[in-house]
Amino acid sequence: MKILSICGSPRRGNSEAVLNRLKQIFSKMHVENEIILLREKNIQRCTGCVEYCNKNLECHKKDDMPAILEKIRNADGYVFISPNYFNMPSGLFKDFIDRSSVLYTKAYFTGKNELSSKKAAVIAVGTDEIKEIDKCVSNIADSFCRLLGVTVVARKSFQSRSELKGKYNDIFENGLNPQIEKALEDMANRLHNSLKS
Repeated sequence: MKILSICGSPRRGNSEAVLNRLKQIFSKMHVENEIILLREKNIQRCTGCVEYCNKNLECHKKDDMPAILEKIRNADGYVFISPNYFNMPSGLFKDFIDRSSVLYTKAYFTGKNELSSKKAAVIAVGTDEIKEIDKCVSNIADSFCRLLGVTVVARKSFQSRSELKGKYNDIFENGLNPQIEKALEDMANRLHNSLKS
């Protein structure tokens, strides 16, 4: 079983800390888990050249996105995480979403969806109230994942502080998420069990 975790934070911080903790949980389950930090990748913006991608069912840009898309195709499940920016994922994560459109395009024109059996967990972190951070989760889960045919089996929002001052474990120590460890274990179990069944 392979789970691919994709982090949309432009810096080292809460989102990455959450994925590192999930990786420890997956390891105990003997589940292979790779973390992709989008900030370390060269992902060009989508320029809407549909005349090319609609015809060729791929993007012509030469960057890191084709390799990421191949990892998406080969994974059984995903964890998508982003900081909350105006109730939406970060611009970095949005670039990733836009460039993933070739997966949707290929499914649309061929009638074969490579991702229809895939499952995902979606997480957002932010300094706003949970109900606001939940809107970021919904944008990823109910738009991006749904349109790609990926079934979201777990979703969660966590509160964080914007100024970490070198405390990269702050999300676990700031007292704003007293049940975070249990919540992450539950999410990992839900994703794992859904992929087994």
